[in-house]
Amino acid sequence: MASSVVRSTALRAGGACVRCRKGKTKCVYENGRAPCKNCAKGMHECYLPSESMSHGGHGVSPARVQQRVVRESLPVERVVSSASGERQGPSTSGASRHASSTTEKLTPELMQECERVISKTLPACVAFHKPSFLQQLKNTSMDPTMVNALLTTAARHSPSMIRRYGGHGGGSTAAEHFATKTINLIMQALDQPSLADIQALCLLVVHEWGCRNAVRAYIYLGQAARMAQMYRVVHTHHHQSDPDQFLQDESFRRTLWLIYILDCFLTSSPGRHPALSSHDVNDVSLPCPDMNYHFGSPVFVRTLNGSAPSAMGDAAGPLGDVGEFGHIVLATKAWRNVVEMMTTTTLETFSEEQCLALEQDIDAIRHSLPMHFADKANQINLHITMGSGYTYAMIHSLLNCGTIFVNRRRILQVVTDDNFSLEAWRMSSHTHVQAVDRIFAASHSIIHSLLSLEHGADKDNILCFPIFMLFSAFTAGSTVAYLTLKGLAPTNVTESASGIVRDSLRLCQEGSESWPLVLPWQRHLSVMSKVLREVNNVSRDRESRENSKVNHNGSPSTKDDVASQPDTNPDAMDYEGQSSESQVPIHSRVESRDSEPPAPRRSGVTTINGGSAGASTPATASPPPGPQQKLESPDPASSGSVTGIPPAQQTAPDVDMTALELCGAFERQLLELDDLAAFMGGGV
Repeated sequence: MASSVVRSTALRAGGACVRCRKGKTKCVYENGRAPCKNCAKGMHECYLPSESMSHGGHGVSPARVQQRVVRESLPVERVVSSASGERQGPSTSGASRHASSTTEKLTPELMQECERVISKTLPACVAFHKPSFLQQLKNTSMDPTMVNALLTTAARHSPSMIRRYGGHGGGSTAAEHFATKTINLIMQALDQPSLADIQALCLLVVHEWGCRNAVRAYIYLGQAARMAQMYRVVHTHHHQSDPDQFLQDESFRRTLWLIYILDCFLTSSPGRHPALSSHDVNDVSLPCPDMNYHFGSPVFVRTLNGSAPSAMGDAAGPLGDVGEFGHIVLATKAWRNVVEMMTTTTLETFSEEQCLALEQDIDAIRHSLPMHFADKANQINLHITMGSGYTYAMIHSLLNCGTIFVNRRRILQVVTDDNFSLEAWRMSSHTHVQAVDRIFAASHSIIHSLLSLEHGADKDNILCFPIFMLFSAFTAGSTVAYLTLKGLAPTNVTESASGIVRDSLRLCQEGSESWPLVLPWQRHLSVMSKVLREVNNVSRDRESRENSKVNHNGSPSTKDDVASQPDTNPDAMDYEGQSSESQVPIHSRVESRDSEPPAPRRSGVTTINGGSAGASTPATASPPPGPQQKLESPDPASSGSVTGIPPAQQTAPDVDMTALELCGAFERQLLELDDLAAFMGGGV
């Protein structure tokens, strides 16, 4: 790694390669990487004088090999803007790195983008100390690693940054421009990471996750956890009487809780092992109220399991209230417990008692929230006015998504029974009706929160919802569409269901422009929305014709055999209706002209995330063996064709899909945890 640093420093300093030095010609690097233009034209080896020892005819410079391995991307720069000064190579000291950064200059426009991230964008606005961050920006004394990480986050929101750094690649390309600088700065100081390095890496985890680079995000998360563990060994103090020490300790605790939240999200599938153990967080205070944090007022807060932290000394002493970020942590834990149930139970081991306990945990967190965080009508609008709208929405998105998961799992247990019939469902116990009602209420709350945030958003910037909020919207829309198509929802909620599905689809469509991760969710939802729309159209036509009769052929659903028309939506997801598992005769056709580019699942059923649960990250996937391959659409989130066929030569197959078949495929995918794999960006 050290040789790579030398190489990049020499490039920035204007160092010419050996061949250009001998010829006394100008040495120009394309994109800042070797070879230079002169060497490339003559197909010569391009290396610096410091690398000449490795070029005596014995191979390629180790520095260049290492540089390629680290990342084929934009050049490494230890500067924070085009007008900034030069950083003098890597430093192992956090203090010296901070001192050298005082010479860095940010343009007013980029500084404003950083301020927006710190003040208004999750997770920075709740995990980082806002007053000191804003002061560091004002004084141009912020660590360049953190500056680039903030700009990585800001790039998805800023039209001007997208125009300058993204080009046709959009927000993800603009963000990648700064992400490359950030990770190289982090790696150069790996021997003694600062808190800013760990915080910056957390922001990079979100970036890579949103880009659908699942493996990279998962590995970065593990690295952040290890860095936090090492930082804790060196910097932990047990005396909080000093306000400055309290700020340092609380900043570390919030960083650790941010890693915990990301760990809950990115290990939501079998095979994904947590980066943090219970020992890392059991004795750590939950985040305190923001007022205490911002003003440096020391306070002790309970731990995740409700006990007093050991640093408190007197366990019987008074504890402060859990803060705003602390409620997000508690809601995340409740959601993750539901996921744990989903990933560890089967149709044979399902337990209604476990579902009841999980729902009680969710309700307990709801009731423990301060009055101003209660889920009440128009409450979010007050929070938007006060600047805490995203915090409020995040808490309730987690709780409502958990509610949907629990009740949807109950319903799956019933409908997959061999003796299930729609008539028996309608005459069943009150429990089934309650499950549907809770799903609709939670779904409505999720969509209402996001629409309210959208209405109150700054019109000068691109609205870029946090990934989990978009996933909760997808969960709400797809589940409501399923219940309606299956005939499990009351007949008087048709219009409400259509509105939830329509809004969730639009939110996912717009979200996919900022986060490539969301693209397969949007495609899946577009198919469900289309079939639901056709079902509703036919139902209205049937009601308008008094003498019309429809033969249902004994189908368990009143909407099973409604024919759907050819799909003209280019973003529709491809379902394999010809699956060997499908036992339902095909009565209607849904043409999918565009399909997600995954490797096919062993079962032959296309997954929600467009890939196999065991597939690698789309950016690194290799063509799977075997003659049966899914066709790939031109997808900007994927770096290559999974099938090996150029996108221009691929045509999506005709796929037959009725409402009943769609529901059957959705049930199988949920039981196979495809939605969780889609949430993480693919299996590992």
